[in-house]
Amino acid sequence: MRTACLAVAALLCFAAAPARSACFDACFGSKITAETDDIAVKDAATACRLSCDAESQTALDRQGLGEQVKTCRAHPISLAEFRKVRGASPSYRVQSNVFLWDVKNPFPDKVLTKIEVSTQTMELNDLAFVGTGLVPPSSTATFVIPAFYEGYPAVRFSAKVSAIWACDLK
Repeated sequence: MRTACLAVAALLCFAAAPARSACFDACFGSKITAETDDIAVKDAATACRLSCDAESQTALDRQGLGEQVKTCRAHPISLAEFRKVRGASPSYRVQSNVFLWDVKNPFPDKVLTKIEVSTQTMELNDLAFVGTGLVPPSSTATFVIPAFYEGYPAVRFSAKVSAIWACDLK
């Protein structure tokens, strides 16, 4: 009976798992091995983000939205919109000093283009990291901050996504 309950719980967890960025995961997974050092992880994450952003840009170009996205002036989204994105997206992760966040864009009329992650230094001074990316409407993509040096253990507890920028599509 206990085994059956555990199996049902596992199935529910997998069914409820949030969407991940297939492009980034496929690219990143193909470049990383057990022997990969931190610098190679950072370089791979950056290269994969650039490659996936180019794929997203091509898809937007095909939809006739590419030029609008290239020339838009991004703005911070509202608190209600921020909460909607956070609610739709899984938690971020930090691997080998690289910040990765698979973001689900729940909006049909916005392209997410930038995030800000705030934390503190050992002297308790505020510090902000900015990550750029391209998350088309109603899609999932990964924001990458390649030099997210945690420095000391408390940083991972004080880090938070503090702002998200978007371009409105008309």
